[in-house]
Amino acid sequence: KLRGVANLAQLRERIPLDVHPEVEEAIQSGKPIVALESTIISHGMPYPHNMSTALSLESIIRQSGAVPATIALLKGRVKVGLTPTELETIARPRADDPVQKVSRRDLAPVIGLGKDGGTTIGGTMVLAALAGIKVFATGGLGGVHRGGETSWDVSADLTELGRTPVAVIAAGAKSILDIGRTLEYLETQGVMVATYGPTDDFPAFFTPISGFKSPWRVDNPIDAAKIIHSSHKLGLTSGQFFGVPIPASHHASGAMIQAAVDQAVRESEENGMSKRGKEVTPWLLKRIADLTRGESLKSNVALIENTTRVGGQIAAELSKLERAARPNNSQPGPSPFRSPNETPKSVTSPVQTDVKVKQRSPPQLVVLGAAAVDVTARSSKPRESAKESTSPGTVDITLGGVARNMAEAAHRRSQNPEATLLVSPVGDDAFATLLRDEIESTEMRTDGFFSPSRPSHGGVRTPVCNLLLDEVGELVGGVAHFEAVDIVEGHEVRLLLP
Repeated sequence: KLRGVANLAQLRERIPLDVHPEVEEAIQSGKPIVALESTIISHGMPYPHNMSTALSLESIIRQSGAVPATIALLKGRVKVGLTPTELETIARPRADDPVQKVSRRDLAPVIGLGKDGGTTIGGTMVLAALAGIKVFATGGLGGVHRGGETSWDVSADLTELGRTPVAVIAAGAKSILDIGRTLEYLETQGVMVATYGPTDDFPAFFTPISGFKSPWRVDNPIDAAKIIHSSHKLGLTSGQFFGVPIPASHHASGAMIQAAVDQAVRESEENGMSKRGKEVTPWLLKRIADLTRGESLKSNVALIENTTRVGGQIAAELSKLERAARPNNSQPGPSPFRSPNETPKSVTSPVQTDVKVKQRSPPQLVVLGAAAVDVTARSSKPRESAKESTSPGTVDITLGGVARNMAEAAHRRSQNPEATLLVSPVGDDAFATLLRDEIESTEMRTDGFFSPSRPSHGGVRTPVCNLLLDEVGELVGGVAHFEAVDIVEGHEVRLLLP
């Protein structure tokens, strides 16, 4: 069972992980974050509607005061937060090597075989929990398919909700499902289910009324956040589900769309599609869109934009509750770049729960290049006697890299600690921790550090220069490992520029 692993440095030692700088900074500082799935991009909508919807959802989350974290897999690497180029990779259709639909069962093969994958609700929950993200907004929940009592066709979304502590905000269960049995299954899994709205009617995706009631109801983000917060305080390993009815402006089209749903389900049973597992839902949604001449797609976009807006509001309130619950309103822990027992050095005053975390001011100077760790060994024996053996001497570790040296010089001459931004690639290792800690001790900015997304043999490593000196300080030889600089791509740097 997953309880959430917020230490990204440890997580990167286990899996190939890339966290978008905006998301990583939010995890560090305790800002509200909302996870988004990517199957709705890769399988749920046609291109280019999927791409425009993905960008719209991220914008809506930012407007609510939270940070979006669209989750996917690219070339076998877990991506928590996507760049526009990466979103396009997931969104654009392709005949060769198509994007895989990834739930829990598919994570290991997609990572191991280096494939691209769009994460379902279940797959997104697993990766969001590992990254320490507690709120996830999406369209409609998977569930027990009609006839599931004999076919055993039950979505993995339901079992994931029973064992992964992430709150899912969605427009109820898809109306193509057996909603009564879906609710019964969630009850068996111990999942808290609540309608987010004026009544306790459980929503059914395209329509606000399914004919079933939710056991709980909330009508504001504060109460929803209190439920999520209490669940985590109790140590429950199950998730929470909040059903948000489709906006009232789309209620009128609900009956027409539901008739199309019923027809599409009948057709799937007649042509055998209903027995084809994970292919069923994409086929049904496409067929419904055809039958409604695009009206279902408009409603689909409207409902997911609505659930995303609610998700952002809930995440913002949850963040306030968590800050208030920390001793002396301290920063969140553990930090992704510190051991769990280490106290962050930068905490000097309480963080008020009603004030946003301070934003960085635009830099006056940006320095692009390497920040490196220099390891210098100096033998105390003469050069000839020190050959082919271990020699006593001294080993010093200092910070280097031409770009870092220039940035530090500019920083020391400026009276504004925010004036200089060093943009430099770092790895997923202890040297990155050393660089950050030492640079932060001089009050220099480190928000320009990032881990390159392009795969590297053995994982991305922080630039290191290892020098060997003889007893008089003359250079004998050395090794420089700067692969992290060599694999940087232009779009990664542009994302960090003001």
